[in-house]
Amino acid sequence: MESSDLPSRWYEEIFQSLPVAQNGPPAPHLPEPLSWKDETALSIAFVALLVVTALANLIFLLPQRSSVSESESANVSQTQHLKEGRVDTLALTGLRGFAALHVAVGHYCSVSPLHLDLIGGASMSFFYLLSGFVMTLGYAKDLVAGDGNTNLREFNKRRFWRNRFARLFPMYMLTNILYFAVLHFGFKGKPMVGMLSSTNFDFNLILTFLGLNMWIYPIDAYLPYELDCCYHSVALPANFVTWTVQTMAVFYIVFPYMLPWLKNVKKRRLMIHLLFWLQALTFLSIVMLGTFGANNFSVAYWTARAWPLSRIPVFAMGCLSAVERMHGGGHVTCRFRSTGGSEARRWGWRASILGLCYILLLVAGVVINRVPVKNAKIGAYRDPMVRAFLEALVPLLFIDLILALTHCGENGMLARLCRSKPMEWMGDIAMSFYMVHFSVILVVSMCLPHSFQSLTYWVVLGSFALAIFMGWFLTKFFEDPCRKCLRA
Repeated sequence: MESSDLPSRWYEEIFQSLPVAQNGPPAPHLPEPLSWKDETALSIAFVALLVVTALANLIFLLPQRSSVSESESANVSQTQHLKEGRVDTLALTGLRGFAALHVAVGHYCSVSPLHLDLIGGASMSFFYLLSGFVMTLGYAKDLVAGDGNTNLREFNKRRFWRNRFARLFPMYMLTNILYFAVLHFGFKGKPMVGMLSSTNFDFNLILTFLGLNMWIYPIDAYLPYELDCCYHSVALPANFVTWTVQTMAVFYIVFPYMLPWLKNVKKRRLMIHLLFWLQALTFLSIVMLGTFGANNFSVAYWTARAWPLSRIPVFAMGCLSAVERMHGGGHVTCRFRSTGGSEARRWGWRASILGLCYILLLVAGVVINRVPVKNAKIGAYRDPMVRAFLEALVPLLFIDLILALTHCGENGMLARLCRSKPMEWMGDIAMSFYMVHFSVILVVSMCLPHSFQSLTYWVVLGSFALAIFMGWFLTKFFEDPCRKCLRA
């Protein structure tokens, strides 16, 4: 192999060894960019779908008219609206740790000798929901709980945005800088000339540091690409797992403006269901149109799951479920009937059953994708469709799981696991661990003679342990100090 071929081959090994849903089909079958001239109808349909999706996502920001006058609301006691003074969210920290482990283990299994896709992307909506749930409880509990004496204008937007910036920006920048350094100085010490000299790579590096990759990602369907770069003109950020930070940034931007809407919604359970079907229909519509219309699952899937203006309903579901929980609510779907045991114990059983249901859904998806099929076309569409449908349809299950865990205390197997010290610790370092886990195995693979697609089990396990250590180290000595400094 010529030395000039190493960079592109090495880069292809990394990303083509990941599940097909991450990066689309192998290089010989890359789709052609859409053409406005030759595919006018398809182009108009794609753009129209994105516009409708964005408008439906931004409807929460419209001015709200209060349904109760100030004189009426002043006569309503706060205790009548707010059933509980404090919501127990301790188990949710451990559940966040489990979700981060699912995503990371999925990535590691995909590059291990197993080459197994654990559909870790299905857990991503949990982070959106949890972010909305915890944020509403932490920043806006008194404002949206229904007390007529509170004023929404009292919400300090600057303080809120500064705290969110301090939480995410330092780790986002650090891990992307480190990842770029790995790419630049990796592969046996030789600069990756082919890829690093690519104009697309320079363009995406600028987008990464501006945090704009996922905001303009849909236009990638129309742009030509360079094989020396990323098989995309608009690619994921340098440290590709940090796309979540760019997507979630829009949640923090719109949250202060959603507060009037959150306060005025009366039929919260119905609205949560409507939001669920809104996000599911827009998600699957974008995936279907891109896959079967433009023959480009990669752009369609990443637009559906990561374009910031397509995921606000999931975040809003989390916010509304927090308001529902403040008023004593605990479920938005079916009610589990039980005649024996305490109420907390019944909630514990409900949480455990919901967790088991999610595991069974994942196992079913993994098994379906592993079943051999003779028809290559069916096989090519099966894997991405299983992933897309799972990711679009599990948010409602997550909502009920989150609510149940805030009711059950230490009752139930899942609650006890989530509240255990190891999982609480894992939840505390989840963000740093998630952002650094793939960089770790990338660096380890460069230090060894193995190719990226032939890593041994011991190398993968050792890299995983090192990633957990780095998650703790960066949380304690970088993320926490930076957050405290920026918030001061």
